[in-house]
Amino acid sequence: MSLSYEQARTYLTDALRFGIKLGLHRMKRLMHLLGDPQDQLTCIHIAGTNGKGSVSCYLASILAASGKKTGLYTSPYINRLTERIRVIEGLEGLKEIKINEASGEIPESEFAGLMTQIKNAVEQMTREGLEQPTEFEILTALAFCHFSAQSCDVVVLETGLGGRLDSTNIIQKPIACLITALGFDHTDRLGETMREIAAEKAGIIKQGVPVYLFDPKQLHLSESDCHDAYEVIRKTCEAKQAQLHLVQQDQLELIEYSWHGQSFLAKPYQLKLETNLLGIHQPLNALMAAVVCLDLSLAGQDAVSIGVKAARWPARMELLSEDPRLILDGAHNPQSCQALRQTLDKLFTDQEIILIAGMLKDKQTEDMLAAVINDKTRYHVKAIVCTSPDNPRALPAKALAEQARQMTLRLRKTPASGYNGEDIVYTAKNSAECARQALKLSGSGHTAICAFGSLYLMGALRESFKRFLNQ
Repeated sequence: MSLSYEQARTYLTDALRFGIKLGLHRMKRLMHLLGDPQDQLTCIHIAGTNGKGSVSCYLASILAASGKKTGLYTSPYINRLTERIRVIEGLEGLKEIKINEASGEIPESEFAGLMTQIKNAVEQMTREGLEQPTEFEILTALAFCHFSAQSCDVVVLETGLGGRLDSTNIIQKPIACLITALGFDHTDRLGETMREIAAEKAGIIKQGVPVYLFDPKQLHLSESDCHDAYEVIRKTCEAKQAQLHLVQQDQLELIEYSWHGQSFLAKPYQLKLETNLLGIHQPLNALMAAVVCLDLSLAGQDAVSIGVKAARWPARMELLSEDPRLILDGAHNPQSCQALRQTLDKLFTDQEIILIAGMLKDKQTEDMLAAVINDKTRYHVKAIVCTSPDNPRALPAKALAEQARQMTLRLRKTPASGYNGEDIVYTAKNSAECARQALKLSGSGHTAICAFGSLYLMGALRESFKRFLNQ
């Protein structure tokens, strides 16, 4: 029996009960039963802690600008599950996304049809006495089937968790392996040291395939962690006879930074590029994508310029409104929160800002808060609204608010900190109440608002703010 889209979604959601299980044996059997469509794809494989979604977005945008039919697989989604599996039909497809952000996403009918095939394959696996595939494995299998059916010229493939045992890592010979900014996240599964985490990410490196690495020295890590990260990647490349390319800050020169984006010079090519994305690391993310495409002759300089400028990536320092100024950023670990603070320092020097925070309980929430709320920022926090993402792993709003309150109380004991007024921490039970409260606190002066934390919060907040601002 063929599944409807709603039934397909339910089937996928039901697989969440099997949890996150790293390993490739289930995925290999599932894909073999489906005809191993991944073996017919030309892939660029991307792992990393931070920035892998942005780099994936830049890559797909550049490849489409060059005329290629480009598949893009990312996670998690912001508003629609179908965002995670997209096909961009060359330059025209890229233009359509600017008009309709849902353009190119897998159609619901196609999603349902492929899920029906996958459900049959899973039932065959269970008859064989094999483990049930996880939710991410099922979705990854569906993406491979879709990209193959669409005859994509190239697929930009983002890992979900880690790399070595991630379900995307069944691809045998990508044309390039990218490792974006490294940091401490998912330490319960990937290891508690940078050496262990880097080794898991390095697991995507294949024999003889070029590797592009976001320079660890640009990260908010200790000198020893930076050294360990680089050495693990370097030694893995050496063992796999894979040429290592380091993408470094000194390879670009920032020309202009404003609310409308950033322009910079890619020095190796003397190529001026513009990005609409505001995050402080976005020029380096864009440079990584540009270097890969130019090095491998996947796109020319014109396509790189068009693609970088056309890239859109919701909830990553996304300017949702200019009046009041409203930013959404899915900064969900200490390193990305440090980058958020640097960006806010540039955008809001000597200005007040209202923060919205919602986090998962298995994250380093106190370190994340401390990165953004401290006495060294060039902006001043007027209020903090804490809420809870719609996720089983969510930290309750009251618990997050208590952490923020203790932090501001300590700061209030230092008069020079600027946190010497009354309690500025609030709670909201859901995204709608959160948006309403933040807009009210913004007042007639239209104090800027920045929401950060879990990407699982951003979609609901995005819709709530759009609704209130359009009333």
